[in-house]
Amino acid sequence: MRNIGTYLFVAFLLLLSTSGDANAGDATKASFWYIIDNITEVSDDAEALVWVTLPPVWHGQEITLGEITPKPVAILDDPETGNRIIEWRLQPDARENDPRSEVGQQFFHYEFEVREREVLKHGAVVEKSYDRNDAMYKRYTKQEPGIQTGGLILDLAREIAGPEKEPYQVGRRFYGWIMENMEFRPNGAAQWDAMAIRESRSGNCDQFSTLFVALCRSVGIPARTVVNTYLWGGRHVFAEILLPDGGWLPVDPTLGQMLTAGRGGMTEAEVEATLTERKVPLGDAGWTYGNMFGNRVIISLGKNIRFHSPTLDREVVLQRMAPGGIEAHPAGFRLEGFNNDIVHGGFYVTGEDVDEERAHALAHQRLAKHFFKADLGQYVEDVCRQASSRYASGEENWINLGKSYLHKGEFYKAESAFLRALRLNETHTRENQGTIAWLHNYLGNCYDLLDQREMAIEQYEIAVALQNNFRGATDYAKRYLTKAYNTP
Repeated sequence: MRNIGTYLFVAFLLLLSTSGDANAGDATKASFWYIIDNITEVSDDAEALVWVTLPPVWHGQEITLGEITPKPVAILDDPETGNRIIEWRLQPDARENDPRSEVGQQFFHYEFEVREREVLKHGAVVEKSYDRNDAMYKRYTKQEPGIQTGGLILDLAREIAGPEKEPYQVGRRFYGWIMENMEFRPNGAAQWDAMAIRESRSGNCDQFSTLFVALCRSVGIPARTVVNTYLWGGRHVFAEILLPDGGWLPVDPTLGQMLTAGRGGMTEAEVEATLTERKVPLGDAGWTYGNMFGNRVIISLGKNIRFHSPTLDREVVLQRMAPGGIEAHPAGFRLEGFNNDIVHGGFYVTGEDVDEERAHALAHQRLAKHFFKADLGQYVEDVCRQASSRYASGEENWINLGKSYLHKGEFYKAESAFLRALRLNETHTRENQGTIAWLHNYLGNCYDLLDQREMAIEQYEIAVALQNNFRGATDYAKRYLTKAYNTP
């Protein structure tokens, strides 16, 4: 069975939506949920141990923390990176192997409010030198796992910087080089360390930012990666450099490349419309060097996050946390004594109060790829059906239903679900074009499987005409314009 993928439009263009930036000072209600689902077996010694970050203290946001459920073992600090980590430990009651209709769940969550502050912006050289004895300077210029600063990295940095020595200008040269020479891949390249990224010259936002940080550090410019979630969905990684005056400067070469016509899946007209709407100077490819869009929550700072686990009574080091659990490397969880096909993961919810029933429904939308990977499409379908009858469900719910039907061979039901999702997107055409392109591809797949080749070709042609190759939507459509899709 072919995995048709989870090509949901959940990343960059969401921050460019017409919702506009949250007003500075206005509080946005939010919560984070981590769910362990499809529990059918629990042994006497079962244990769930999960680590996730809390939104850290960061100069562009103010966080008010609310209830944390269940009570954590501890809230841990990593003083080097400035991250705070929740350690949750749960020992559920043992039970017999239940029928699949009586699967269980375990929920972890915390609530918070976020107020955005204006991020420091720079457009001029800072006439000041670094204090090389400063602790922050030493912390963010050192080599660490995944961020090499010598050898070929240093050679490349010197080549790009040339005779320039001023930190702001050197950083700008690195930013420009990455935009011009890196190829964006939504799912990332094979390797995640700076040396391998330099070699492949490709990657996702995390890899773009990692290479930028390594180049900066190699020539003595303090830099770090930053992970955020957008208020409207999707996560992203950008970079910051610490300038000699003590201010952190946001740098986003990935988004800068996306906002360059012909480089990031957007046409020239789409780029111009987006930049005009957001009051970004047209023709300024360097705008995301020193500026950033709002509507985001910073969820972790830097890499190689270290903390002492009270449960394990030892140090834990996680290279990446976004914010943790299954979205950490190495794994930010330990699950023992459960059935092998449990599904787990985390997601953020903003702007609404969420109880466990609602969180369970959202989990099957936000974590659908994990359920499909575990061959639990029917489970997704059942919960999505319940959600559709109880909540004003968005297009994600119908997309997941459609994919579930597609996997089961119920192609007319899949067609109906994808058409419903398409109708929900009609009033948000420009910012959701990635989703729309994939919905036309999915419809093309349905019609191919129903031996309606002319109707399939029409859908693929629409996807191509949208000129939005986010997550390979255009390439996918072109492939099935030349041959029919016939294996779900």
